[in-house]
Amino acid sequence: MKDWKQDLRKYSADTGGGAVKKCIDCGQPLKDSKFIRCYSCNQKSRSPETAPQSFRLPEGYLEGGYFDEKGNLRERYIAKDGDADIIAKQLGFARPAMTNHQLRRFYGHVRAAANRLDMTENFPAVYVDLKKLDPFVSEAKGKGKIPDLFYDFVIKNIKAVRPDHKEDFTKGFLEHFQAVVAFFTFHYPKK
Repeated sequence: MKDWKQDLRKYSADTGGGAVKKCIDCGQPLKDSKFIRCYSCNQKSRSPETAPQSFRLPEGYLEGGYFDEKGNLRERYIAKDGDADIIAKQLGFARPAMTNHQLRRFYGHVRAAANRLDMTENFPAVYVDLKKLDPFVSEAKGKGKIPDLFYDFVIKNIKAVRPDHKEDFTKGFLEHFQAVVAFFTFHYPKK
């Protein structure tokens, strides 16, 4: 007589009987058919060895400002595989973890300053609002809420905005920060 337990193992409630979905890496049966990897293989694929090792701003970052000699925004600050994309990827692995909420909170402050500039055309007042990001980001870093990389990103960009050049803010920092937020959301939609 056959062992009924062995026969029962062949069938799964998720698959309708017979075929059990297996891990694409090791071939182990999966507990839940909605996944493609088992827990241990998924952890290996997310290990620190696969993460970028240096969590710092790209080489030559903001040297020479946001604009080229013709006054156009340098492509490296908004392009795929450019500085914005590199920074966004690194923020996803940096610790403490950067979340979409934290990133959008700071971007919201910058966006609000831009809206105020649109309404008032008073850049000196808006420049002061922008400078307020310095203590906000410092507090978040001190409380361990944001990674060092993001702190460095904000501080370096605030310093790059010159008080008498509103284009540094509106066409430089704002566009660059928007690209970082967009790439972060692209790479880490559920963070």
